[in-house]
Amino acid sequence: MLWMIGLSVLSCFVVLFLLGRRDERAIRRDWELLLTPKGESLYRNIEGRVHNELALVDLTYDEAFAVRELGSVDEAKRLLDVGYRVIEKFSPNMLNLLTAMANFSRMVSAMAPVTPLRPRDFKLTQIVSLAYLNGLVHQFLVSTAERYRLKLYILGQSFGLATRFLLDSTQKIARGAPEAEREWEQIQAIREDFQSLTDESLESLRVLLTSLAAERREDLLKGL
Repeated sequence: MLWMIGLSVLSCFVVLFLLGRRDERAIRRDWELLLTPKGESLYRNIEGRVHNELALVDLTYDEAFAVRELGSVDEAKRLLDVGYRVIEKFSPNMLNLLTAMANFSRMVSAMAPVTPLRPRDFKLTQIVSLAYLNGLVHQFLVSTAERYRLKLYILGQSFGLATRFLLDSTQKIARGAPEAEREWEQIQAIREDFQSLTDESLESLRVLLTSLAAERREDLLKGL
């Protein structure tokens, strides 16, 4: 008898969860319709600059992996150093963008829904753990603004972690450490994580611009 009651309660939770997910998707689609042409233009401008910076990073690391396969170890190490120096500039730029987004989010009375980071999108164990933390705390926060700023905070911490691990792997390879082969694999994982973090940051920017557009529309309606 008790197991039947437990199964019924569990089934209710599953149904409610699925209904909630469906409602969230519908709400996000409604919000996306509010993004203005000006907001879309600003988003495309920032997206283009970010992708250009990341493309330079990818080009450098692709070349480093290629010359390593050809046996040019010293040239590969040099390119790794160049790649890290590009990341040294890219990562702070992303952190500045996230900080600005967090500040602007405080000017919005109603924030569009945001989804937490998905652990499966990341490779580094530490960033996967942060993604799990994001999903857990997300459920306990009431307002969408709190959830939004939590995600930005987790993104910022993740960028910092990825940058530090990249430096550590680059230095170990440069020293010719015994675990150099594993460090090359870790650099590839970090590259993938940087891409995922960048995509999530840009998606969060779109959420902010959509919310700001809705805020201005609400102000205009009040003035009528």
